[in-house]
Amino acid sequence: MRYFFILGTNAVLSTAEISALLDSRDFTVAEMGKQAMIVDGAPGKTLDASAFMNRLGGTIKIGEITAEEMPIDPELLAEHMIERLANRRSVTFGLSVYSLDDEAPENKAGVIAGRFKNVGMQVKRGLKEAGCGARWVKAQTGPTLTSVAVSKNKMLEEGGEFVVLAKKDVMHVGKTIVVQPFEEFSLVDYGRPERDTLQGMLPPKLSRIMINLANTTSDATLLDPFCGSGTILTEALQMGFDKIFGSDKNPKAVEATKKNIDWLKEKKLVSAEKSTEVFVADARSIGQQIKDQSIDAIVSEPFLGPPRTGKEKRGEIQKTLHELSRLYYESLSSWKRILKPGASVVLALPVYILGTEKHGMSTKEFERIGFKTEPLLPAPITSRLGAQETKNHGLLYGRKNQLVWREIVRLRI
Repeated sequence: MRYFFILGTNAVLSTAEISALLDSRDFTVAEMGKQAMIVDGAPGKTLDASAFMNRLGGTIKIGEITAEEMPIDPELLAEHMIERLANRRSVTFGLSVYSLDDEAPENKAGVIAGRFKNVGMQVKRGLKEAGCGARWVKAQTGPTLTSVAVSKNKMLEEGGEFVVLAKKDVMHVGKTIVVQPFEEFSLVDYGRPERDTLQGMLPPKLSRIMINLANTTSDATLLDPFCGSGTILTEALQMGFDKIFGSDKNPKAVEATKKNIDWLKEKKLVSAEKSTEVFVADARSIGQQIKDQSIDAIVSEPFLGPPRTGKEKRGEIQKTLHELSRLYYESLSSWKRILKPGASVVLALPVYILGTEKHGMSTKEFERIGFKTEPLLPAPITSRLGAQETKNHGLLYGRKNQLVWREIVRLRI
């Protein structure tokens, strides 16, 4: 069986997350681009797309490939869609076009979508002749339907969203199985009772990506020693983890985390039986409060420094980064004793934007205490996806006009 994944806005992090979560014995990446990737299942292996989506943070859609390397021909596409929809009395359907080409995929997808502008009407006519009523949902802007449009129009239950993945002069065609649970992400992000808007919060989707990059399973013991208001912990709970520890030196942050966890249970987003241990502790001394070699993975966004105004000078930025580097060094020194052999540490490190310059820190000194960063993706793949691996083998996450970006790194003892 062959599957497609439609990637989020940070394609390289999305690809790294999927690659970390796939069992390479059962699934291999066949093709990839900045908008999508295609995965092959080994003989007899099928992907539980819904369960897989519930673990992911950076994937928009997952579906099954239904036709491969067809000519980019509107007539052939319409016939293919009619064949898969005509066995119902009425259907709701839509079409999205993505590109697997490396250069300007958005432009390529737009051009192909233009060639398919009448396919929807052709499908409606063909279905009518087959005795099937049909409603065609068009993309509002661009060549793709949003997850919201697919879900709100009940396409997955009442017909289907067809996806074209164009590559040079041919196309793969697929049908979406599941879309990202956007309502849950929005509810957890904006509806939770405690939100730290002053310091800036780790987005829930990025939290999931970081947890998955830790290369661990949901029966692992997970720790966030800079838990803040608990985004990583609450996402881990929703992903099925049930051995979770969290700490922060600020008692108010610990109380906020507990409130957010209780709120998740009240909203029935996680089972009431799920338990976490959240307590007050300085990350630099937490090794004294947790059993030696008991933690499988640490996933955390450490303190990123005081809120920025945008008026800081280069010297001020360098001083802050030096102080933060010392904090992280002392914290990692404490964490080493509580990590199991081979455990991973995934961190969101600060990158300060100063004009066109990006100022981060080096993880080189962490090697002195036994931690080494490892690539999240092979460098050629990172480059192909239009990104660049950092000097720490990490990947950047940030948006235009943000003063502080994040560098996602993975360390291992």
